[in-house]
Amino acid sequence: MKRGEVTQGGRTLRIGSKITVGYIPLIDCAPLVVALEMGLFKKWGFDVQLSPEPGWATIRGKIVYEELDFAQAVCGLPLVLNYGLKSIPCRCSTAFVLNLNGNAITLSKKYSSILENESLENYGRILKATSGLPLLFGVASTFSSHYFLLRRWLQKIGLNPQKDIRFVPLPPPQMPIHLKEGFIDGFCVGEPWNSVSLFEKTGYCVATSLDLAPRHPEKVLLANAKYKERKREEHIRIVGCLIEACQWADSPLNRQALAEMLHYGGWIAQPLEVLQHSLIGPFRMGKNIFIPGQAFHVFSQGNANSPSKEKEQWIVNEMVDAGLLKREERKNRSFFDTEIYKQAEKIVAQQKANTLPISI
Repeated sequence: MKRGEVTQGGRTLRIGSKITVGYIPLIDCAPLVVALEMGLFKKWGFDVQLSPEPGWATIRGKIVYEELDFAQAVCGLPLVLNYGLKSIPCRCSTAFVLNLNGNAITLSKKYSSILENESLENYGRILKATSGLPLLFGVASTFSSHYFLLRRWLQKIGLNPQKDIRFVPLPPPQMPIHLKEGFIDGFCVGEPWNSVSLFEKTGYCVATSLDLAPRHPEKVLLANAKYKERKREEHIRIVGCLIEACQWADSPLNRQALAEMLHYGGWIAQPLEVLQHSLIGPFRMGKNIFIPGQAFHVFSQGNANSPSKEKEQWIVNEMVDAGLLKREERKNRSFFDTEIYKQAEKIVAQQKANTLPISI
């Protein structure tokens, strides 16, 4: 085998597939970090650069203009780009779900003493009486699961998301700062940014993904147009690579190593204990409610990575309910590529039959 080549699936591959993958510093970027740090991208024939991005709007733009080959993306972004919803239309797709769950709703600490002994159905009435309207809630994107979950929770406590709330678009790392300074009343975001507010004692958690939509699709691997149309073989390989990375990340035996990888590698600039809070657990919600890390973040178990019709339909239903998409506009089109995933899954299974499990 020549220098610059690797063997994969019985074939010799040139390590010449230069790939740029965008990500945002959230715990659910972990599969991408694992694939890079553990040499899995190289094993599958890729030379990968992980590109940190400030927010989802930046990722959307860079996928459209092919400045990124792939990106970690909120679950609704494939539909947004293909339908041209508040965006330039772009023929992109996803063949991989990076994770399930992983979100929480955090309120300002000023509300904890007012609400702590109240039943959930009284929250809305009390918030109206003590704060006035509209309440300000941070959300990363209106096409994300955060927005869908936050709407569900607001309706559950008796508030009208359209009339009683003003949604403030913020990049995930900015949420705790805005809460601390009193610019917003609460937010829904992925980890570790809820934990940051909990550890700083500026916020407290009132709900998680498990309370509102257990096992909902969270982030996906978004592929730009050329990987949808012209580079299918490379798309299959990168999905196979990430299947391995997610399997490793989901093991309870590896969660401590994963937290250390994210922290000491500088991927998420937060204290180790903040990352451990939801990744290993127990995640502390208040009122002596604790959630194990294995349930809070799901990277692989239970067919989590499959871009199934059921996952896509959940996203469509939420977008329709939120008034972001008209059901008749969909025209039975799908942007979740199950065939690429199935082929990648088959290659991974064949490799496992012939090689030892990966280890760190």
